[in-house]
Amino acid sequence: MSRALQAFVAALLWGGLVCVGNTAAWAQGTISGHGRYVPIDQYVPPGIAGQMALQAGKATPDHFQPVRVKLPTTGTVTFFDGTPQRPVELAAPAQAGLLVGRMYRLRVTDLPEFPGGEFYPSIELVDRLHPPPGQAERFPVEIELFPEEFTGADNGRMVTKVVYLEQPNLVLTQHLHGEKRVTDLAPSQNALAEADFLGRPIAIVRMGGRTPDRNAPDWQFWGPGAPIRITTNVTNPQP
Repeated sequence: MSRALQAFVAALLWGGLVCVGNTAAWAQGTISGHGRYVPIDQYVPPGIAGQMALQAGKATPDHFQPVRVKLPTTGTVTFFDGTPQRPVELAAPAQAGLLVGRMYRLRVTDLPEFPGGEFYPSIELVDRLHPPPGQAERFPVEIELFPEEFTGADNGRMVTKVVYLEQPNLVLTQHLHGEKRVTDLAPSQNALAEADFLGRPIAIVRMGGRTPDRNAPDWQFWGPGAPIRITTNVTNPQP
């Protein structure tokens, strides 16, 4: 990405994104510009924020939250069902149920913009949505990966995004529809704190240029692994 830090406010009532270019180190808890203390930031190692969310009782460890991954155009999204040896390939946009509090590594391939390229974003759910009963699959957490993020990862850079559920009273009426809004923030700002002020953080998404070593699998890259849940014949989710 060309920007050190960006905040994407989704043009949907239910959610938005706060996005930051990573540095080499992660900071301690900070006081946000809105006067709130947030004990962690986007630089904590993957998995810590999710485990803290479970300890806070934001979801039960066995709850599968539907997540829908969207790409700039077409491509293949591969989820891994508990282990890298169990790939599940889906055409984008791809949807699967992920456990809250766990870190998942995905593979994105077949992008026409990056012939032969492989990208390995991770998703860590720190909360869940509460849709009408029986309609969870129609209202997933939407995670959109943008062209500039793939370009940055292809150039060896890293981006971290915080997906959050917006507070309607903080969103101007004219901003509820249309293109996603982009706001530049200082690199030292806490993206989790910003998302917490704007609404309720739901997921942390990380993507960089690192790829797995085929000859020596690294458990730190893949994480401890967690099951997924695939639902067939999912209808298009409502905005």
